[in-house]
Amino acid sequence: MSLRSSRFLGVAQFLRDLGRGLLNVVYPPRCLGCGARPQSVRLPLCPQCLQSLGRAPEMGVAARLDRLPVGGGVFDGALALWVFDKGGTLQAVQHALKYQNRPRYGVPLGRLMGTAFADRYPAPDGVVPVPLHRTRRLERGYNQSAPLAEGAAEALGCPDCPGLLTRPHPTRSQTGLSRAERWQNVRDSFSADPAAAEGRWLLVDDVLTTGSTAVAAGQTLADAGADALYLMTLGLARQ
Repeated sequence: MSLRSSRFLGVAQFLRDLGRGLLNVVYPPRCLGCGARPQSVRLPLCPQCLQSLGRAPEMGVAARLDRLPVGGGVFDGALALWVFDKGGTLQAVQHALKYQNRPRYGVPLGRLMGTAFADRYPAPDGVVPVPLHRTRRLERGYNQSAPLAEGAAEALGCPDCPGLLTRPHPTRSQTGLSRAERWQNVRDSFSADPAAAEGRWLLVDDVLTTGSTAVAAGQTLADAGADALYLMTLGLARQ
């Protein structure tokens, strides 16, 4: 990248941050749960709504993964932060993060995920977001799992490794597919470099529904030579 291009990108980022700051002054952000003004302009929930979210049971995550062909043997541990209810507060947060161009919510939410993981497991060598295929990333403008992984890595004091796992093969949306269809859709869609995959990795995603995407991504890292794998998601969907 040329010096001129670097300066241009720096100025553009400064202007975006300035514009966002001015909007926060004119239109203060509101809690996505109740509409009150949150204490943090970055975290999209007030303290009361944050406390009202139901923690996901670890056994519930394990049971979900065990239903898949190879799910039970991929991860050395798997957690979800909260239970994801349709129409509930967490869905409003996840939809804002994923579909409403608010990736800035991901880092503080990721820090909460990292803190919860640290209460149960030792710190990994790095945190890996579940990647999007480049076409989907261009459509959305970002990968919603990337800022979650960034925040988790900050909380855990380890590297954020977004390039370790890639998604070279496009897949259709998982929405509306059965468990079997979801697994067939994603099982061969990921790739990892065996020269870089050794180590203990925490895989991060936004919501665990059937677990097909997470297991396919984890299996790819395991096949590439990962020594240990853990999974952490923001939500666990009810089924």
